[in-house]
Amino acid sequence: MPPTLAFVAPWESSRAVANLPRTPRDDVIVLLVESIEKGAQLPWHRQKLVLVLSAMRHFAEALRAAGYRVDHRVAPSYREAIRDAAREHGATRVVATEPREWFLKDEFDVLRGWLAEDGVAFVERPDRGFVVPRARFETWAAGRKELRMEWFYRELRREHDVLLDAAGKPEGGAWNFDHDNRQPWPKGRPAPPRLRAEPDAVTRKVMAQVAEWRGLFGRVESFALPVTRAAAKAWLEQFVVERLAEFGPYEDAMLAGEPDLLHSGLSSLLNVGLLAPMEVIRRAEQAYREGTAPIASVEGFVRQILGWREYVRGVYWHLMPGLRIANALEAPMGLPQWYWDPDGDGSYDGTAHPACGMRCLADSVRQVRDHGRTHHINRLMIQGNIATLLGVRPEALSRWFWAAFTDAYEWVELPNVAGMATWGDGGVMASKPYVASGQYVKRMSDYCTGCRYDVKQRTGPDACPLNYLYWDFIARHRERFASHPRMAQMIRTLDRMKPEEVAAMRGEAAVFRAAVPIEKA
Repeated sequence: MPPTLAFVAPWESSRAVANLPRTPRDDVIVLLVESIEKGAQLPWHRQKLVLVLSAMRHFAEALRAAGYRVDHRVAPSYREAIRDAAREHGATRVVATEPREWFLKDEFDVLRGWLAEDGVAFVERPDRGFVVPRARFETWAAGRKELRMEWFYRELRREHDVLLDAAGKPEGGAWNFDHDNRQPWPKGRPAPPRLRAEPDAVTRKVMAQVAEWRGLFGRVESFALPVTRAAAKAWLEQFVVERLAEFGPYEDAMLAGEPDLLHSGLSSLLNVGLLAPMEVIRRAEQAYREGTAPIASVEGFVRQILGWREYVRGVYWHLMPGLRIANALEAPMGLPQWYWDPDGDGSYDGTAHPACGMRCLADSVRQVRDHGRTHHINRLMIQGNIATLLGVRPEALSRWFWAAFTDAYEWVELPNVAGMATWGDGGVMASKPYVASGQYVKRMSDYCTGCRYDVKQRTGPDACPLNYLYWDFIARHRERFASHPRMAQMIRTLDRMKPEEVAAMRGEAAVFRAAVPIEKA
């Protein structure tokens, strides 16, 4: 009997997610591909490549050990690898999970024609790495001008009976406990040790290999993420037992040098396919029902997976490919070189430049450089906020996020950057731009202590750049937001300021912006 070729994408690195028979079959050959074309697409973070490659190689070993027929190869592209493997094995059918990123959709469009010429059927199956199919979001989004996550999230809670009481009402009497989850990290309290999975021999070999590759971002030596399903499940359990209870109150807190605090790091594991989302949700829900974690923490955590993760995937496919060029605020600026090299020492591409004097941005980028991650408030309210205030083009910032984070794939980072962080979509996702002055950073972090700028000042050589950049942003977009219900108060505050102070802030913003080193094209 001619075999079926089952293509497993790099983000399907366990049988919990991959579309494979539950037990080995002689007529099914599993194909895993390391694509040279994909590897050259961006200057990927070295730890991201280690995670993807090591997880894939471990999965190939596990499948062979379980009795599956496995073809694991390095190839110029996914489309060429699938076509060539189908020919070599005499396959009459290729089965693959529906594309998770637009580039693979393009590859599959080409591949479908190639396979048809060879008389090979091509079958796409739904992505098991999500709770709901893509069509579910399209049904919900139809006819809506604004796509607010909250309403989609509530529907999914009801449909999948997540954190509901016996009467079908939300546990704790509310759908959302955000008001309980905005505390800064307690002064003097040390950060918990970071979760860590020790690299084994396979991973260490990949780390050594990736360390030698040129043109990449980030450091590899601190890599400590799980790369097998067993290790990922252990990581999940450790988070639930040790950190989930306090996760909620401090999920927005920032601390210098700490990419995680009480965050789980599970997004990297979910997005590479080592865990399935519903098993993570149910484990958190179990902690609530057993009384080991409060509803505010559990709901806040579940919201990130059942709410935000499912939602941004839907937004991505709903708005593509136009989302790649979305720029509603007409931001003109390229990406500051600080995002690649916050210290200005040329460590990224050998070109020295002025170091980033803002402690918040420099430290949060160092976290990404050293660990391939930082949590969502550093991403949104430091990295995204500063880029938006400067006027960085969404696509330039998106490219960095896509390359730099171990959990970033275009389907998740692009809506977050072009929609949430920069308001590039013009308000489809977020009703207002997520911008803030230095006072927000002071309230939620320890960054202002020891910074060379003074967060209390709005003008002058020592003034925090976030302050004058913020009011310059409000002034630049005054007409757009003058009647906006959530922005009008800021416009009125601006109008009450002395004209000479506004002029001074805008002048200093222009000088600061002109001095920002921009990445090479």
